[in-house]
Amino acid sequence: MQQNLSANLNQLRAQGVFYVNAETPKFLRRQVRMIRRRHRPGSTPHDIGDFKAINAAITQAATKAGAQTVLISDEHRLGPSMTHSLMWNQSHPSFYPQAATNLQQAQAGLPLEDTRLLLYTRNAESYLLSLYSDAIRQNQVAMTLEQFCRSVNFNSINFPALEQELAGLHPDLQVKSRQFERIKLGPETYLRSFLRDIGLDPAPFTLHPAQPQPQLDAMQVEALLHIMSGSQSKRTDMVARLRENVLRGAPNPLAPLVLPQWVTDSMRVTDEGRTSDAGHTHAA
Repeated sequence: MQQNLSANLNQLRAQGVFYVNAETPKFLRRQVRMIRRRHRPGSTPHDIGDFKAINAAITQAATKAGAQTVLISDEHRLGPSMTHSLMWNQSHPSFYPQAATNLQQAQAGLPLEDTRLLLYTRNAESYLLSLYSDAIRQNQVAMTLEQFCRSVNFNSINFPALEQELAGLHPDLQVKSRQFERIKLGPETYLRSFLRDIGLDPAPFTLHPAQPQPQLDAMQVEALLHIMSGSQSKRTDMVARLRENVLRGAPNPLAPLVLPQWVTDSMRVTDEGRTSDAGHTHAA
């Protein structure tokens, strides 16, 4: 989606949108680094004034370009993923535990009542599998799926609660969510749905298809873990070629990644508990 938005930069400008990811990417990268620094063990968090300075620079650039809307597409402004926390050796990381504080930092100096937030939500099972698949693809973890599930607080994955938490920051903050699994498959539908959701006319936009990155299958994961386990005794270039060969192959639909039964059972119990708690709260 970000590639398609950047490729349609003239159309965004024509509709009064300043797309930070393409127009001033250095500001976004710096902001994400600052938010991650808030969470990284041993780091000294940046002062709120540093966040205000970045937003002032973005606002100045957008005003100079004649834009009425500033658009940023990056989930990392809500905090590091559980995978990043694992890479920092944090024990049992949870799902965006300080999202509200991070958003306040990211919007420092800007009125929250003028902020619109669009969240793409997932069901917990597909999110966890996707998170693990991406981590293996990017060589971020060398765990089996079961080890990964035991290392993170997967029962904290709760998109409705995240939406409610962010909406609670300000009565006029506009928060909208769209269930990822309910969007018709295909990059064109995804892009046009996004444009309509943020109030733009999708008709003038041209789709630029990108090479899809499907979720890895169980055999690909096993092969990549095998390569990782022996990487210390192989040349770097050989390891890279082996990884590329595995990633180049299309996933086998007959060998999908499947969560361990104890994970799905635990998620089901957690969901039942949340439903029960919501019912008691409503009754009270």
